[in-house]
Amino acid sequence: MKLLNKLQSLKKNGDLKNVLYSLSSYFVSPIVIIVTTPILLKTLGSSDYGIWVLINSLINVLGISNFGLGNAFIKLGSEYASDEDDPRFGQMFSVSFTLSVILAVVMNVLALALDTTLFPLFFGHSSLDSILPVIHLVGGVVGLRIINSVISGSYMAKQRYDINSKVNIAYNLITSILFTILAVLYKDIKMLVVFLFISSILLLIINAFIAKKVNSNIQYRIRFSKSVFVRIFKYGVFSWFQMIISALNNQADKIIIGALLGSHVLGYYSVCMQLAMKIHEIPAAASAFLFAKFSALYEGKKVKEIRKIYFRAFLFKSIFIIISSSIAVVFAYPILSVWIDPGFASEHAFLFRVLIISVAIGAFNVIPNYCLNGTNYIKLNTVLSMSTSIAIFSSIFVLTPYFGDLSTGISRLIGIPLVIFSIVYVHKRILTIKPNKQGENKIHDILTETTHA
Repeated sequence: MKLLNKLQSLKKNGDLKNVLYSLSSYFVSPIVIIVTTPILLKTLGSSDYGIWVLINSLINVLGISNFGLGNAFIKLGSEYASDEDDPRFGQMFSVSFTLSVILAVVMNVLALALDTTLFPLFFGHSSLDSILPVIHLVGGVVGLRIINSVISGSYMAKQRYDINSKVNIAYNLITSILFTILAVLYKDIKMLVVFLFISSILLLIINAFIAKKVNSNIQYRIRFSKSVFVRIFKYGVFSWFQMIISALNNQADKIIIGALLGSHVLGYYSVCMQLAMKIHEIPAAASAFLFAKFSALYEGKKVKEIRKIYFRAFLFKSIFIIISSSIAVVFAYPILSVWIDPGFASEHAFLFRVLIISVAIGAFNVIPNYCLNGTNYIKLNTVLSMSTSIAIFSSIFVLTPYFGDLSTGISRLIGIPLVIFSIVYVHKRILTIKPNKQGENKIHDILTETTHA
């Protein structure tokens, strides 16, 4: 009976659902890619498949043009999401929705105006000719995703990351299957781009319906307030900087290695780093919901709950990092042998071990990162992230001529003091805050003024 009650309690545990569905969403994409890639490559040919990959990469890169709007709404909206009758949540949503529509329109105008000027920089003139009739739809997809980030943020602000994960899982599975079928039937890259645009519209409509069902008080209407805009912008711009830093972190090391050591070294380095980064990406995906949770708890100055959740999350994350990195270091050779081949493993197992250790150390900053962003320390967190990135990649550039590919792992160790600083800062300044400091949050006054206006 106790076991049954325990299972029922776990089933109702919102945090557990967020973790499990976030992890499921994280693992679905690689599985889908593994299954569909050979079919698309064989059907489209290497040239058109390369264009298709580049289109998706370009959309992801242009996605940072949302100026952190989605994250800003999740942070600020979570402060009022717990009260169903609080009109400020709906007001914040309307302003955020308006800003997302404006950004989407801007992206579409730019895509239409610069389709023959900007896109050739990425695709080249010869490749662009084959998709020129539909290339402007790339801007449309980016715009739709900007709006969708706010709509999905309306339930993520309520700590329902599980809904977002379910939607993503269903969308990725269904669209991947349909993309593959269309490629086999028509063998036309333009058809895939058109369907990508249509599927983005359908995703937006479905998400809008789900969001309205979860939050009956939100309204899809155009509304603007200078005061609310300033509040959103002040948080969103730093979140945007973090997105840019994160994008650079994912690519800068590869650019430096490729430029200084050549494509051959870049090839095997990318393989090793791709696997090593899972030690950071998995806990980051599993604990993403903590951003909204810390935001809501901080607004109520519920220090005990923040402390409890923080320490529990930090403990589980630390256990995962220590166990997974230890296994990867000890069994580096057999892992690479099975995944690639024994020859690759014998040559690059040591590099793999160095990268594992350096990535694992940086992964200890995952929970402090969410805590700092969720408790109004985003400026400090942005400065720390930027300082770490500049220090690491400057070091890679300097050390690569002397240590080769190992310089990347060695350079990442420079971030250790900043990781320690983040952890200590959270302990000293956030986990010991006093409840209800008057004047610490002005958003209530801002939205009250907006209501009266």
